[in-house]
Amino acid sequence: MPDVRLGMWHTDEIAAFNVQLKPLQQDDLAQVLIWRNSPQVSSQMLDQSEISPERQQSWFERISSDRRQMQFVIYYKNQKVGACNLKSPTALAVAECEAIETGFYLGEAKYRGTILAFFAALALNQYAFEQLGIKLLKAQVKSSNSAALRFNQQLGYQADAVQPSDDMVAMTLVPKAHQDAAAKFATFIRN
Repeated sequence: MPDVRLGMWHTDEIAAFNVQLKPLQQDDLAQVLIWRNSPQVSSQMLDQSEISPERQQSWFERISSDRRQMQFVIYYKNQKVGACNLKSPTALAVAECEAIETGFYLGEAKYRGTILAFFAALALNQYAFEQLGIKLLKAQVKSSNSAALRFNQQLGYQADAVQPSDDMVAMTLVPKAHQDAAAKFATFIRN
């Protein structure tokens, strides 16, 4: 059983596409809370209520050992810039699933709408497909969030034939579409 004061059950750090994705740690919570409660981020969440520090700590303690999800902080040039996750839609652990859900946001406003968002998403998607062996990635986007819908489409996601509601758009990404998108963005990467 991990010590939740230290961090997540998973320890993989992802370094790809000029970003690093590091497992969420206790000392990341204050920054993540600021991002999550900002109107630009919370307005796109299913739960738009303001999160208290106590509620966030309780969430962190609950998910730290939950093998159905992996929570990461996005780093660019050694600075925290956002958060992302992989979640099992079932009772299975993430690594046991064929399909998992992704979540993602840039907390630092100066990076929103930049190519950095694509790099972080591509790194997460590549990890899911290549390291975890996932067959499908799923995303749910608010139908009113046209920027996120376009973003996911540029990453290779396709809208599902059946949608959960008028308010939400379910999207799916397969490995081939991810590889095609990654190849397009590769020309923008400087080492």
